[in-house]
Amino acid sequence: MPITWETFLDIDEDIRRDLEILDGYVVPREQRGRDHQKVGTRLSLALERAAVIEMRRTGNALCLETNTEVDVLLWEVPATARKPDAVLHRCLPEFEQLAAEHVLIVAEVLSTWSERRDRVHKMSDYADAGIPHYWLVSFDKIGALVIERYALVGGAKPYMHIGTTHRDMGPVAVHVTDPFPIEVLWTDLEVAPSV
Repeated sequence: MPITWETFLDIDEDIRRDLEILDGYVVPREQRGRDHQKVGTRLSLALERAAVIEMRRTGNALCLETNTEVDVLLWEVPATARKPDAVLHRCLPEFEQLAAEHVLIVAEVLSTWSERRDRVHKMSDYADAGIPHYWLVSFDKIGALVIERYALVGGAKPYMHIGTTHRDMGPVAVHVTDPFPIEVLWTDLEVAPSV
C-alpha cells in the first residue's frame, strides 16, 4: 500500500538514508561503492566552489548551496523523492524540505547496477519535476571519466543532450554558462587525495 511523504519522513533517518520513495512506495537505493561516493562528493565540492564564486560576483544576491545524497522531493502525490549523488540548489531555511523547484542541477554517478535507473527512470523523473539540468557522470579508478549534460531547453521535456566531455579531451571537465558560469577540472574529480 502506498504511503505519504510525511509517513516516509517518519522512518528512522539511519534507515531512510538507503531508501527512496517512488509513487508512494519505499524502494531501496542501489549499491554505491567508495569510489562512486567519492566522485559524487568531489563533484558536489566543485559545484560548491563555482557557487561561491557566483555568489561573490553577484554580491550574494543569489544564495546557492550543494548537497550529496539528500532527499529531493519531486512531487507529493503520489509521494516521489530521489537522492541524487550531487545537487546544486538555492539556499533554504533550515527546516524547509528541498524540492525540485529549488534545484538547478542534479547529478548521478553511474555504476553497473545504477546505469539503467539513472539513464531512464531518474532522468524521466527529474525532467517531469522540472529540474533544469541533469548530469550523468561515469568514473574509473582515477575519478570522473565522462560527464554527459542534459537540459530542459526552453522548458520543454524530455531533457535534451547538450554536451559530453571525456577526460582525454583536455583538463576541463565542465565549462558552462547556464545556470551560471561553472568550470570544473578533471583533477577536481579525482578520487585519490592530492599529494
